[in-house]
Amino acid sequence: MGVIGVGAGQASHGTDPAVGAPAGSAPGAVVGCPSCGVQPQPGHNFCEACGYELRHAPPPPVAERAPRRGEFATATCRSCRTSSIGADGWCESCGRAYNPRDSVVTDLRIAAGMSDRGLRHRRNEDAMAVEVIDSPHGGPSVVAVVCDGVSSSPRPDDASSTGARAAGAALVAALRGGAGPEAATRAAAAAAASAVARLAGPGDVDGNAPACTYVSAVVTPETVTIGWVGDSRAYWLSVDDHPVGDQDSTLPAGGPSRPAPEPDHTPVRIALPETPPPAAFPEAVSADSTIRMPTPSALLTEDDSWAARMVACGQLTEAQAYADSRAHAIVSWLGADAGEVRARVMTLRPNTPGAVLLCSDGLWNYVQAAQTLSAFALPYGLAQPMRAARALTDYALQSGGADNITVVLVPFPPAAHVGPEPKE
Repeated sequence: MGVIGVGAGQASHGTDPAVGAPAGSAPGAVVGCPSCGVQPQPGHNFCEACGYELRHAPPPPVAERAPRRGEFATATCRSCRTSSIGADGWCESCGRAYNPRDSVVTDLRIAAGMSDRGLRHRRNEDAMAVEVIDSPHGGPSVVAVVCDGVSSSPRPDDASSTGARAAGAALVAALRGGAGPEAATRAAAAAAASAVARLAGPGDVDGNAPACTYVSAVVTPETVTIGWVGDSRAYWLSVDDHPVGDQDSTLPAGGPSRPAPEPDHTPVRIALPETPPPAAFPEAVSADSTIRMPTPSALLTEDDSWAARMVACGQLTEAQAYADSRAHAIVSWLGADAGEVRARVMTLRPNTPGAVLLCSDGLWNYVQAAQTLSAFALPYGLAQPMRAARALTDYALQSGGADNITVVLVPFPPAAHVGPEPKE
């Protein structure tokens, strides 16, 4: 993923401190590109496959924290897929440090999420937050956040974890303080933007600061409220899209429903007009609205990407926009170099049972159609959201796992369909 229009106030490529050289290698040696995992040519400063900068010798990988006694007894190394993590937190087979962020699972029974490093990245630059709170109108509500670190920025893993943590805490605090879902969503996005911006240090100059994308959901017994910045997505999955008794739906054997190049998450400033509301809801007056309809499965968000903006503004057709090398460059993100951050917010009032899916592009690059996702994840996902989240993550891994993968599934209405633990 090359830099598009890098200049003053724009982002350049950063380095990945999670990539190290094997023992005895020369200083500056790189085992694989930290962005795409491809072995670079000796002496080259940039990855020929994706354009990632390789000039600075990264330090050897280290575990994020000291291991606790017995912690690695059943841990599996995400690099060589063996259960050989030593007591010191290092894989005895391949020598890579065990990182607890490589595969993270959150199972709250009425909502669940998985965040996985994937097969090509050297670290997980995604993060999530999921929590259940009491609803003032009776029954529980669920708040969820997914952030995807911008790989070309420095410390993208810090950006995503900081953004998800700050937004999750702000959502809970605002809702418990009596704020409505839309007000809480705006407050959470602002809190996340501020927290990520504060990560910028003295060395993060010239528009190259830690950055991430953002999507959140507040799921109450009556409504679903979504907020987003960037190209992490939210989907509404309706149980009415397919027969309720169908338990054996599968995802397509091929790739994405719309063929697309590898995503370019390079944050660039592109001056484009304001976009109309998501095309799935043409009757909405603006992107900040409440939609009441017997909702079929649909993509609820609209990517803050170059291609999406060009299509929304009528400058290019969808085919023309996504054929352009700038198609997946994001035009809005969280970070000190993001300028004014204005999250887009929308509220849905579904008339039928279903589920809210939040995900990073590690999933939607392989399957984009909401109806396909719904057929695969429902109806069993209403009672077993962890099973559905794991199945979607496994599909992305089996399809190539080219990026970090984060999937959060929240059945609607919350707790209405809780079932027994799935049998593995």
